[in-house]
Amino acid sequence: MKKITAALLCVMLVISTSVTAFGATKNDVKEKIDTAVAFAFDGNYSKNGYDVSASKNLYILAQSGADISAFATDYFKSVSDTAAAGTLTDAGVIGMAVTIADLAGADPENINGTDLTNMLKNADPGAVSTPYNYFYAIEAAVNHGMKDTAAAFSNALAKYYIPGTGTDFWNGYGTSPDDLAMFILAMETAGAYTEYTKDAFEILETFATPDGYSNYGANADSTALALAAYAAAGNTEKADEIYDILIKNYYDPETGGFLADYDEYYATADAVFALRFYLPLADDAAPQESTTGNHETTTESSSAQQNKDTGTKSPNTGISVFPAAGAALFALAAGGLLVKRNKNK
Repeated sequence: MKKITAALLCVMLVISTSVTAFGATKNDVKEKIDTAVAFAFDGNYSKNGYDVSASKNLYILAQSGADISAFATDYFKSVSDTAAAGTLTDAGVIGMAVTIADLAGADPENINGTDLTNMLKNADPGAVSTPYNYFYAIEAAVNHGMKDTAAAFSNALAKYYIPGTGTDFWNGYGTSPDDLAMFILAMETAGAYTEYTKDAFEILETFATPDGYSNYGANADSTALALAAYAAAGNTEKADEIYDILIKNYYDPETGGFLADYDEYYATADAVFALRFYLPLADDAAPQESTTGNHETTTESSSAQQNKDTGTKSPNTGISVFPAAGAALFALAAGGLLVKRNKNK
């Protein structure tokens, strides 16, 4: 009897491991993005509209897939006015404006007469208010085929990196998981300095805890940015793991936002920023089964599901999920029969 109980326990563990290997579905991630946008943006940031000083938040909102048409006119007027005044010089902010224009269906080469792509091309690579902004500048440059411009920005960013130590964005104050993640995002987007990004990932893991990534304690912001970094690098297995931690420890189903000790709106915005990187890696929703009235036959709605049922490995983990679960259920049934027979004896 003890042997049977132990076997059944092992089988249950196999089932649990197999199921969790799938990670989140795209619908799961989209739901979290939508509720987070409703909490942080509809409920806070969007109330007063957006000007060029709020480019980052409008960028995050636009990247989430939300409709930003209600804010576009005022935002682009602010951008063109700032450019005309000669004060739109931060390459990252210009990059954000270019991407926002792309997502809004506007022409970044003609925003009220301002050619933002040309401004980005001619921007001083050293003119950023924070090294985090190199990501936005590089992203816009890459999306518009400006290879030399992207290279100039990545070269400028690389000067902030010390192999074996990490980033030094703040003149001797050391690195952090947030800094490392934004560095990785920029370099992954540029396709540059791969030896630095490999080193940065190794250092990033020194900040990992069971509760998430720690920057003066584990928190939603650092965990979300680590998720973005691994997702951008295409590491689905690690991204799944971090996503589970982020949702389990920091997602608040009551508000739809993400928890933080200080600013939940800010933490939620960081989470929305990160989730759009993870979304393409998430599993497609499982196809619905259609059954006949007498339950004699079951038709799978896609060949992908048929492949899973015949032993195809999960694209994210390499674990044969459904066959393992099926074998486990068979073992459970067999174990139950053995117990019954023993009792009868």
